Amino acid sequence: MCGIAGIVKLNNSQVDTAAVVQKMNNAIRHRGPDGEGFLAIQGEQVTAAFGNDTPSAIKESGILHKPTASIVNSANADVILAHRRLSIIDIQPTGYQPMCNTYKNLWITHNGEIYNYLELREELAKAGFKFHTSSDTEVILNAYKHWGPDCVNHFNGMWAFVIYDKEKDTLFASRDRFGVKPFYYVHNNTCFAFASEQKALFAGGLVDFNPNGRAIFDYWLFSSMEREEEGMFKGITELFPSHNLTINVKNGELKKWKYYTLPYSKQYEDKTFDEKQSTDKIRALLTDAVNLRMRSDVEVGSCLSGGMDSSSIVSLMSKSGHKGINTFTASFADAAIDESSWAKIISDAVQSKVHVVKPTAKELLKDLHDLFYCQDIPIWSTSTYAQFRLMRLTKESNIKVVLDGQGGDELFAGYDNYYFYYLQDVLKNEGLAAFMSASKNIQKLVPSIKWYFKKRILKEYLYRLPVQQQLKARLSAHKELTYLNKDFLHAHVNELERDDETADSVNGALAHDFYNTLLKSYLKCEDRCSMWHSVESRTPFSDDINLIEYAFSIPSKYKIQHGKLKPLLREAMRGIVPQQVLDRKDKKGYTTPNGKWIAEIKDDVHHIFENPVVGEYMNTKKLLADYDKLFNQPDKPDNGRIFKLIAFPIWLTIFSKKA
Repeated sequence: MCGIAGIVKLNNSQVDTAAVVQKMNNAIRHRGPDGEGFLAIQGEQVTAAFGNDTPSAIKESGILHKPTASIVNSANADVILAHRRLSIIDIQPTGYQPMCNTYKNLWITHNGEIYNYLELREELAKAGFKFHTSSDTEVILNAYKHWGPDCVNHFNGMWAFVIYDKEKDTLFASRDRFGVKPFYYVHNNTCFAFASEQKALFAGGLVDFNPNGRAIFDYWLFSSMEREEEGMFKGITELFPSHNLTINVKNGELKKWKYYTLPYSKQYEDKTFDEKQSTDKIRALLTDAVNLRMRSDVEVGSCLSGGMDSSSIVSLMSKSGHKGINTFTASFADAAIDESSWAKIISDAVQSKVHVVKPTAKELLKDLHDLFYCQDIPIWSTSTYAQFRLMRLTKESNIKVVLDGQGGDELFAGYDNYYFYYLQDVLKNEGLAAFMSASKNIQKLVPSIKWYFKKRILKEYLYRLPVQQQLKARLSAHKELTYLNKDFLHAHVNELERDDETADSVNGALAHDFYNTLLKSYLKCEDRCSMWHSVESRTPFSDDINLIEYAFSIPSKYKIQHGKLKPLLREAMRGIVPQQVLDRKDKKGYTTPNGKWIAEIKDDVHHIFENPVVGEYMNTKKLLADYDKLFNQPDKPDNGRIFKLIAFPIWLTIFSKKA
């Protein structure tokens, strides 16, 4: 797990590639504090280079890809690849990057883990390939040599990497299927440059801070982030999950293509479906996914919220023979949202080494700058701060790797909003009587029938209205939107015509959330929070291709049963996870005392609304007039909206100053 960056000089530009890449690499030092390395290419000359943070053990080693010169001597290089190292697999000098194959005609900078690398290594060795390291990164190089760009279809894991192919004089880049690892780039007349985080591209001076109004509108109206390739920053493009690209080093020609599409069953039911057989399969696949993600040359711990997903992971880790697991839990004084008692049931059952953090509003205020700077883009809830603190605790406990349950809800239907698609499925496929019966099963959770038809009317008819009327309806429903600048809203109102939520079944809704939308935004927060603290977070529910494709092959009918969410996972984990956790009905999600924290810090963040840049997007006069009433709602549930009124101007202020 690491950070990557690089640049290709185009059109004989005068850019000092070495200086730019060093600044980029320094900006993501947190992703890899264990060392750095560079590869400089000038015509036919290829030089492995060291930087200020390259350990002496690397420079004095006898490895094939040993750096032989300082990067400062490569100011005129045509291409430079850079790497920040967090040593997890092959922690010896042989795991240093950029890395080459045995013939030195392929070089790579890689961020991620290929969990099935041992199996692929054996397959490639039988095909005649030689290895000079024990790392998964070298497996990528030989897999690319063997299968070409199709090599990514053989990988089970998370990745973002760039390979320099000397024979073709191209860079080949790839990002994993579901966006666990990040990849951003700039492509203009002077260069092509890439990095793990947007801040690195700013640090290199390759792009100015220019907020993207279209993406900002998405953030406010749809609560979505990075919905388009060009996200919050104009001039910076995200390589989407499941995409590859190549860049011709000579002429800068860029080709990009999608290599994977998530398949899912469009069936409502299957008369031959055997629930026991299915849950046995899920248990076996999840066990395998967890075991693969325990492959590491350093100790592996786990986040533990007390919910179904993290509890399943920790229980399976223990069942596989891992004792004394370090578990990390966030706890809050408010009993209504605190889940530490549930986490204790699991930690007691597996006899883990328990680590608990109790974040406060005062600490949040102190960490606001780092929280927003590490994320690169504005967040929508203080729950991200709880995750931020959990990862800090992990680092302070000298644990470099943790497993986390991110993705379980999107994979097995764990959110209340999936009830809408469940009822829709039942009404369409089984009729009104079955629909009424299904509604009664969930009556205690949501006022089901009224709620269902209200939501259906909104879905069917709201988007048929003229965009100005849609905007009016949204402003009426979500009062916080009335604090946005009217000129800004009306300038982007036509964006309301492109709402992308078109699911017509439970599986369709799950696939929508899992692929490149909701889950990707959570994974982005996970990556930035963990890597800011130099911790690798592994998410078996989010990137194990075998588990994911099997779960999506199951027809919709079985994803919610008798009004219960996640029935397949519950049954798969029965006998492994303590029964009281499996059968709990008070799912809270990753909740924090959002309203109370906002009320406590409101006076200390008042000044952010004085920034004139904020006034371009927000009606600060109206907001300041309502300030105390708006932000003094300590008992208000966390709806993911009020905090955005603080988050957005803080983000805007931080990055406008950085620029």
